[in-house]
Amino acid sequence: MTQKEIYFISGLGADSSVFQFLNLQGYQQVHVKWLPPLAGESLQDYAGRLIEQIQSDEPTLVGLSFGGIVAIEIANRIPTAKVILISSITNRDEIPWYFRLAGMLCLHKLVPAWLLKRANFITYWFFGVKTREEKQQLAEILQRTDEQFLKWAIDKIITWQNRNMLQNLVRIHGTSDRLLLMGSAKPDYRIDRGGHLMVIDHADEVSKALLQILSQVTPDAQEAVKESVGKEVEAAIEHETVS
Repeated sequence: MTQKEIYFISGLGADSSVFQFLNLQGYQQVHVKWLPPLAGESLQDYAGRLIEQIQSDEPTLVGLSFGGIVAIEIANRIPTAKVILISSITNRDEIPWYFRLAGMLCLHKLVPAWLLKRANFITYWFFGVKTREEKQQLAEILQRTDEQFLKWAIDKIITWQNRNMLQNLVRIHGTSDRLLLMGSAKPDYRIDRGGHLMVIDHADEVSKALLQILSQVTPDAQEAVKESVGKEVEAAIEHETVS
């Protein structure tokens, strides 16, 4: 049986390694690669260039953090089967107030990129990493991030204007995310005590949520998902039906 392609878009500056702990048997992960932004390029135009890497008709997109924002912009341009957000936001109103304030005052433009790339106790707290291994992974992700891309992407996040609510969007969010707060939003799947990088330290729960969602896109996989997920998903994941 041919595995269905699922397109993954990682977080700000991160690469496909952040998804390495996911267990999505029966599906082929295709990782959309970040491109250097062009001078003065809008987020919408940037998303249009990433579309060239997508070969499927009506693809299923999985976006992590900033990758979720980009996935929405891609879905605003082409038909998609499903858009799945992990640790991300759906529209401008969900950007934390302090990020919006920084954007209005242009404070983010005053901070040098090299400082943003340094892992410290503040970044550890915001990203919710605790163990030595998790801190090392975060430090490596930050160090690999291109400074030009970092500054550009931060600007696009805090000045994002999207208000279009996709009808085929599903959201997975951690209850302990400090970077992009869950707030009053009602995600479809809530990962108990999941932080911003729960795709790493809560990979099992995130995998089970993804398999449930993907089974709705590909009904033939439903039986396999039931066997993989089992009853333990009920204890690990709190699933809400959004009216």
